[in-house]
Amino acid sequence: MKREKFYSLVLVLIVSSYVFGVEVSKPSVGLTIYNDNFAVVREGRKMNFEKGQNTVRFTDVASAIDPTSVKFTCLSAPGAVSVLEQNYEYDLVNTDSLLKRYIDKDVKVVVQGSGSDAKKVIEGKLSAAVGQDLILQSSNGIEVIERKNVEEIALKELPDDLVTRPTLVWLTSAEKSGEQLCEVTYTTAAIGWKADYTAILNKDDTALDFSGWVTINNDSGAGYKDATLKLIAGDVRRIQPPMSIVTAGFGEVRAMAGRAAPAFEEKSFMEYHMYTLGRKSTINNNQVKQIEFIEPAEGVNAKKVYVYERSDYWNTRGGDQNKKVMVKIEFENKKENKLGIALPKGKIRVFKNDPADNSLQFVGEDEIDHTPKDEKLSLYIGDAFDIVAEHTLVDNKEQFGKHRESHKIELRNRKNEEVTVLVDEKFARWVYWEVEKSTQDYEKKDAYTARFPVKVGANATVTLEYTVVWSTWKW
Repeated sequence: MKREKFYSLVLVLIVSSYVFGVEVSKPSVGLTIYNDNFAVVREGRKMNFEKGQNTVRFTDVASAIDPTSVKFTCLSAPGAVSVLEQNYEYDLVNTDSLLKRYIDKDVKVVVQGSGSDAKKVIEGKLSAAVGQDLILQSSNGIEVIERKNVEEIALKELPDDLVTRPTLVWLTSAEKSGEQLCEVTYTTAAIGWKADYTAILNKDDTALDFSGWVTINNDSGAGYKDATLKLIAGDVRRIQPPMSIVTAGFGEVRAMAGRAAPAFEEKSFMEYHMYTLGRKSTINNNQVKQIEFIEPAEGVNAKKVYVYERSDYWNTRGGDQNKKVMVKIEFENKKENKLGIALPKGKIRVFKNDPADNSLQFVGEDEIDHTPKDEKLSLYIGDAFDIVAEHTLVDNKEQFGKHRESHKIELRNRKNEEVTVLVDEKFARWVYWEVEKSTQDYEKKDAYTARFPVKVGANATVTLEYTVVWSTWKW
């Protein structure tokens, strides 16, 4: 059997560095994550200093750190230690970085054998490491070695300018020798959170059970062990454009828990909302973590609404807007409706139980923006299968800049129950309009919308007719 090829790197000599700042206690970590993919990290460590100048290496920082945001504080003796210079070293040890630094230096390469040929050792100066080839000057001349055939490379030492982990290097000045408790604060990108909600409709779509989970995605290049975790919800202004969060899809439904205390304590903070986890949590690098963050609410009053939007000015939904009737679930975020909490922006997945086998089935989803308490939520979860709306422009006249249009909308209900369809005639914001006549009563929903509530019986058809007059000037 052909032996599996592998490529390993061996350091023959590891050079130790002369540094102060050896960690002597378990670090304390505070992590505040914002919903636009960045976080503030606060880490406390005990460090040893000699009187005078010290070189201190602070390792295990996030590789996505913003070095300009670093703040160093000596907590145990404020002002006793000051930072004179700071370097952020992020050129990490890897095969390419090592070989790049060993150009024109001696290396030893072990090349694996083939068939009955034994492996061989080639020693010489590394002239180039280009693509998949290594070029050496050995006693036998120029050797070109394919990397795929390399079994081992031996180097004499680790270059001083390479680090094994992202590291902050400080030149500090200490007033006296001894151990000090210090805190380092910095911001990092590539870590963020979002809210994921689950709504489970009851049998007749008049109420729902509601729960919320936090999804944290950490690609910052560092892990945060036993961290004090805080989440900030809101639109915090930053100068650089925020990076987008990429998270795994969590589509599973979690059972509604009892009335236990919520994992997060929510409070207003500045113009935002803060959620503080009531226990420590470890967030590893390259990890997606979910934590329940609001107390599940059962029996939230809700209603299902059918809406048909029609407009000659824009197609707000794409596709054939003359046929589709939207299905929406509406409920109020009020305390008397068993909610009344600040809901961060996020996706709400809606499910309903199939009584045939008592299994939950997915029926749609929508995204909400940051929603304060006492506000109404309207979730567009899909289009009705058995309700069809067909529009016909019956007449269209224009005289002296004044438009008169007659419309007919046929609503066909193929369900075995009566429904009410809200027909919204949408106008552009730059026109003045009025409904001249109609076969159904209507309400002026807002400055751009005339709404006709139309009842359609089971397996029945109802035709709505109306005439509108509009102009770009007020008559």
